[in-house]
Amino acid sequence: MTIPQRMGDLSGGAGNDTWLDLPAGKIGTPSSADIAILGIGAATPYPIGAYCMDAPDTIRQALNKPDIFGHHDFDLAGVDASHTTLPAGISAEDQGNLQVEDTTDPDKTAANRARISAAIQAMLDSDTIPIVFGGDDSIPIPVLAAYGAMPSMSILQIDAHIDWRDEVNGERWGLSSTMRRASQMDHIDQTVQLAARGIGSARPDDLKAALEYGSCFHPMRALLKQGGSAAALADLPAAVPVFISLDVDSLDPAVMPAVLGPSPGGIDYWQLMDIIETAASRAPIAGFAMVELKPDRDIGGHGALLAGRIALSVLAIIARQRAGGK
Repeated sequence: MTIPQRMGDLSGGAGNDTWLDLPAGKIGTPSSADIAILGIGAATPYPIGAYCMDAPDTIRQALNKPDIFGHHDFDLAGVDASHTTLPAGISAEDQGNLQVEDTTDPDKTAANRARISAAIQAMLDSDTIPIVFGGDDSIPIPVLAAYGAMPSMSILQIDAHIDWRDEVNGERWGLSSTMRRASQMDHIDQTVQLAARGIGSARPDDLKAALEYGSCFHPMRALLKQGGSAAALADLPAAVPVFISLDVDSLDPAVMPAVLGPSPGGIDYWQLMDIIETAASRAPIAGFAMVELKPDRDIGGHGALLAGRIALSVLAIIARQRAGGK
């Protein structure tokens, strides 16, 4: 029995062709769906390789009950029996996995990025909100680039690391440079960065550059203070579309062991739910990416199951927003 099968068994997974038995969509074509899932295994790997390439399918298998939308969800609805996970009139689809290459060849990584941006652009042209299953943290760079026609948007980054390196051994588009590259995009108005902790790749000059740019930092210790999360999310401009970029190493390794660089003292599932729901109360969610799940570091499939639960919660939160706007 393979590891993905065992992960699916934890929650009654049935090995469906699409996540949660959603209708299958086609990458790069017009869509009528309100929300679309897209798996992206890599964009610009470092020499270590695309170590999260199998994460999208692992997330799908970890939580994949085919009839899940007919069940009551206590996380999202409490004891309100009239509240459904996917509201009537709101549609979602799974477009499968984008074909990308695990390579450090500059021409091929540029092709990866172009392919990613084109796939996201096709969704946006159809007024479809993307939910991206990554893959490493270089993936949000071309995803965010696809929003270039938007006059203004914010980024809510939830990550143990600030990702402000200008380059790493000459590579400017890798996972340690995500927020630096985003800051150079004309359509990005504000960046709010939550949950930084420990020691990552950032040097003092990287932090200085981020502060000079105007990024709003709320490290993990600040979030733990009374009212810390509320204060952090008050920095999100009200009513301005926000893209949420979640690196799962922001979560405490006790609940999310499946990461490359675990660091003690991260957020838990309920704290994350509160952050995302509060963000959604302030601004429309324009897209979501979950990155850095490393399946071969998982313990008993628990990290993958948590990633699947987060993805379902985000799908439901975005669906509520879409329902409210129709």
